Amino acid sequence: MLCYQRLDALEEKVFSEAVRQVRQIHATHNGMTLSDDDVLDISVNYDGSWLTRGHSSHIGIGCVVDVLTGICLDAHVMCNYCHVCQTTGNKLLQEKPLEYAAWLVKHMDICDKNFAGSSGMMEVEAARVLWGRSVSRHNLRYTVMLSDGDTKTFQELSKIKPYGDQVTIEKEECINHVSKRLGTALRNLVTDCRKKGITLGGRGYGQLTLNTIRKLTIYYNRAIRGGKTVADMKRAVMASLRHGYSTDDKPQHDLCPHGAASWCFYQAALAQNKPPGPHAKLVHTPLNFKKLNPPLKPVYQRLTEDQLLQRCVSGKTQNSNECLHSSVWVRCPKDKFACKNRVRFAVVTGAREFNFGPAAALNTAKFYGFTTGCNMKRLNKARECKRVLGSIRFKKDQLNKRRDTVRAAKLKRQEELIRLEGGAAYAAGQF
Repeated sequence: MLCYQRLDALEEKVFSEAVRQVRQIHATHNGMTLSDDDVLDISVNYDGSWLTRGHSSHIGIGCVVDVLTGICLDAHVMCNYCHVCQTTGNKLLQEKPLEYAAWLVKHMDICDKNFAGSSGMMEVEAARVLWGRSVSRHNLRYTVMLSDGDTKTFQELSKIKPYGDQVTIEKEECINHVSKRLGTALRNLVTDCRKKGITLGGRGYGQLTLNTIRKLTIYYNRAIRGGKTVADMKRAVMASLRHGYSTDDKPQHDLCPHGAASWCFYQAALAQNKPPGPHAKLVHTPLNFKKLNPPLKPVYQRLTEDQLLQRCVSGKTQNSNECLHSSVWVRCPKDKFACKNRVRFAVVTGAREFNFGPAAALNTAKFYGFTTGCNMKRLNKARECKRVLGSIRFKKDQLNKRRDTVRAAKLKRQEELIRLEGGAAYAAGQF
């Protein structure tokens, strides 16, 4: 209870420290002088997360992370359930309805419930709160929002205009989430066509198999990451599609990169004055043009729209926010019930460690008046070293290549099992 009683003060201290550091870094980076009263416009990464897996969580959080520094600036916890209201309140309402109104007035100050909508709208509502208090609390305006597009957050902020009509909030896309859209769209396309009696994902050469979809998604991801302009991205995406359509009789490699170092075997052979090899062996994503072009064309047109690709030019991701979420939920496991205050405490302490490292736990202990010994300091130092070494190891190219190889092998084994069993035995709504 001691932790919860001073939670508001701890939250204000943690995020004020973060904002102070972010303002200093932005001032240095942009070569300007900022006073405490000046309002600073910044780009932020916003994402939500939920305590319970699925779509029925009673508690959700929304977190704002500065794009330039990767520091968490603010967070808000949404809750549509109060255990005291459901137990004491309901019992009092049934047995002593006249006393319930007076009890409710006193309880409102400590009630956990601060939202009456669905769990899916918690991310949107948290954004309304965070954007609404950014100027009053931190003298910041979140004018550029990097998000995943999973919810209606951007549409809602554009509608309410938290900074007035003169300030427009712009949106940037997380390239990791955008690249996944192609795989989702192609799998849905195969499913929808199967319902109509049309087979796109058969076993023959040129079919839209799961392995082909996976490779096309990887190529789409590389095109988004590697493109510096919208035109570069669009050309690279369409090149991967037309490369798959190509045959010995009708090569379609005009959009593929030229030169001996090209990933396209056809263009590489032409640059070296050598005859190109057979398409049947060297095209790793063979696609039947006559059969697949009509259904694939609208999918690729939608995912190469200028408006979408323009929001991907910056090449940014939401990895920092996803990392923050893991720091929060390790303190408040998703498989156990938790009240709103416990989640708030996990968010604040998790954000503090995310911003300033494991040593921040010492400051939290001092804030509550706890004494810290040498063992706690040694443990925090060891955790910091482990985190740094893990980050270095994760970045090694050898590990990345092995991860891709293992993933491809697992998918190939799964496809083989499905084929031997005579087709998929489980698929949502397919039987």
